[in-house]
Amino acid sequence: MTAKTQAESSREGRSHYLYGVVREDGGWTPELAGLGDAPVRMVREGGLTALVSDVAGPRVVPTRTHLLMHQRVTEAVVREHTLVPVAFGTVLPSEERVRELLRVARAPLTRALSELEGRVELGLKVYCNGDALTRQLEQQQPGLARGASEPEEDHEARLEAALRDCTLKDLDGLKAGLRPLAEATHEAPPLGERMMLNTAWLVDRTRVAAFEARVTSLVARLDAYTFRFTGPWPAYSFVDVRLDVEAADSATP
Repeated sequence: MTAKTQAESSREGRSHYLYGVVREDGGWTPELAGLGDAPVRMVREGGLTALVSDVAGPRVVPTRTHLLMHQRVTEAVVREHTLVPVAFGTVLPSEERVRELLRVARAPLTRALSELEGRVELGLKVYCNGDALTRQLEQQQPGLARGASEPEEDHEARLEAALRDCTLKDLDGLKAGLRPLAEATHEAPPLGERMMLNTAWLVDRTRVAAFEARVTSLVARLDAYTFRFTGPWPAYSFVDVRLDVEAADSATP
């Protein structure tokens, strides 16, 4: 039996917090601090590498600090490496269980890494200033003004229909202008009354600057909207891999 290193001995009894999975790369070692300032390290198995750090127990409380640390680690990795991110709070009880998880999910993880190779996620949310858009439409279309004998309800209905048509046209034009620079897009339901568009875009890392420039160019023409452009992020919106932690736990005695 080989002697345990001091680091291995100190990890006995501690759980392993999982940030994500990358391809095995013998030339790269992460120099990152994870939850609780524990160093992020690698667990390798079958051509895959899990990025983990030690935590004290089987669960991690979703505090703002913990969430930010998880986010910072994954963001730092995705700047230069293809990453299959995992959900916050994924904890396994031992290094062997981490390896077993990689063995159990090897096929879908390998497929996901191929699909995400060299790509990152960018977020774009669009909010509408209804009053500004109404004023803009009334200037462009004098016929939208309320007639002298027109009931208020009818006028409001006409305005709402015109606003819907205008918003749909504007957003369709925005998406059409961005699609040529993206590999894929994911549209989630808007949040709140003012949000009109809630999208994620899968973009090759080499085209991020061009995509951002295109966003800037397109939104400059849409004065009645507010935009929130974020990223690059790990491609959470484009990962369809379910890591069965319980299966990994039961597969290894």
